[in-house]
Amino acid sequence: MAGLPLLRPVSMRETVQDAIRGALHGGRFQVGQSLSEVALASEMGVSRGPVREALLMLVQEGLVVHSPNRGFSVVHVTAEDMAEIHQVRLPLETTALKFAQNRLAAKDLARLESLKRTLVQAHSDREYVLGSQTDMEFHSLIWDKCGNARLQTALRNLLAPFFAYGSLLNHERPNRTAGMIEEEHTCYIRFLRGEEKRTAEACVAFHLHLPL
Repeated sequence: MAGLPLLRPVSMRETVQDAIRGALHGGRFQVGQSLSEVALASEMGVSRGPVREALLMLVQEGLVVHSPNRGFSVVHVTAEDMAEIHQVRLPLETTALKFAQNRLAAKDLARLESLKRTLVQAHSDREYVLGSQTDMEFHSLIWDKCGNARLQTALRNLLAPFFAYGSLLNHERPNRTAGMIEEEHTCYIRFLRGEEKRTAEACVAFHLHLPL
């Protein structure tokens, strides 16, 4: 995308997959954009083989698609895709929220409050890349505390394209306000503290604007 930095050379502590994933989450590419193995390899200072392996792994994560005729390209998330993701997300995240309750330390809850403030400010400032990344970190912290590795993996795989592209494309709720975002995330925090009257399912449904 114009004005954005190129991918940097990969360091010893960073894999090619990490570098490309970070670029995808950071808005380096447009939705549907073709990804040239040769160009990516040249940018990162590596051979073509590791780039192809990384792209194949990112296909499994739902961030990239592969076609025998067109090669690799960035996922194009549609409004219909988002609706299907939300339908599956409701029961999965409800379970994660229930499991995480009483498992978060005071520092974890403080971190969620800090992330919520950053997310609200990012939306107000129209910093959509930052907002998407912060939103992912907020929910990931909860999933990490749910105590079920398979549930964590399922949620990450399901929501990877949502957090990478959904908020940036504004597919989810075009009229969403900063106040709505704050209230939605406060509901989660209050539930985790044991202070929310709504059930876990009601909190997630409220967050996603889904009827119960």
